[in-house]
Amino acid sequence: MFSNLFDQAMEETSSSSVPSANGGNHSIFVISVGGSALFSDSTPNVARIREIAVSISNLASEGYKFALVVGGGPIARSYISAAREVNANNFALDELGIAITRANAFLFLCALDKAHPFVLTSFQEATPLVEQGKIPVFGGLVPGFTTDAVGALLAEKLNATFVNLSNTDGIYSSNPATNSRARLYRELSFEKLFDLASKAEHKPGQNFPVDLVSAMILKRSQVGAIFLNANNMDNFKSAIRGASFVGTAVQESEEIQEESEEESSDAPGDAQTQTEESDESEIVRPKKKNPDDYFPF
Repeated sequence: MFSNLFDQAMEETSSSSVPSANGGNHSIFVISVGGSALFSDSTPNVARIREIAVSISNLASEGYKFALVVGGGPIARSYISAAREVNANNFALDELGIAITRANAFLFLCALDKAHPFVLTSFQEATPLVEQGKIPVFGGLVPGFTTDAVGALLAEKLNATFVNLSNTDGIYSSNPATNSRARLYRELSFEKLFDLASKAEHKPGQNFPVDLVSAMILKRSQVGAIFLNANNMDNFKSAIRGASFVGTAVQESEEIQEESEEESSDAPGDAQTQTEESDESEIVRPKKKNPDDYFPF
């Protein structure tokens, strides 16, 4: 079943161009906004949404091109929990989650200067809008696929850089909230990201920046990927403009420079839970849900 769903999503992106050797187009960015970064106690964080939208709008006025994919967050989890209690099956839960992500995406339509006025439901609509300088906005698309996977597919289609905005600074070696020696990975190869996501897949109940399908798409497409904190828009703008930034960059392995094991980063207070390993060079932090809390978005 999963294979069929994956093939279905692949069909819509089959017309995408082959990624360039530099890891994608440096003027087009697909921003995957995690739903957890947009809510405060199950209430939309209007100030955060506006700040993200204004930052993207300002960058768009400088000539950068964007597409957005918006996640579900705690409000979607709340609806899915309620639907489960009235005996909805997993496919129905996915459909409900997609509907909530699209409602969240609608909030960005109101806040973005150059947004296309409707939440899109097809990858094929994105390319002409981006070429016109518009900002296409998506929620979820395919049952069983996270919005990060949708964002990775869209980045592949547009040959764009994939940017993940969440409530953590990037990918850490372990949980910085509990381990003072946790290290923020400044760079990872696509192969390493996929390997870590594969290992993380078997450790439910924890959080990894992207799920295995997203890592698979990024690995095959070789478009650049950046993981940033949604709480720091100055840092986000630096990353888009090609300046130095705090976060994790994923790119081709030959471009990766080995980091010292002693190198560490300041630990953010609101970082997501990450699995601690005896080998701190391994990240095991899946974005997979606990089986008792089914939620792919």
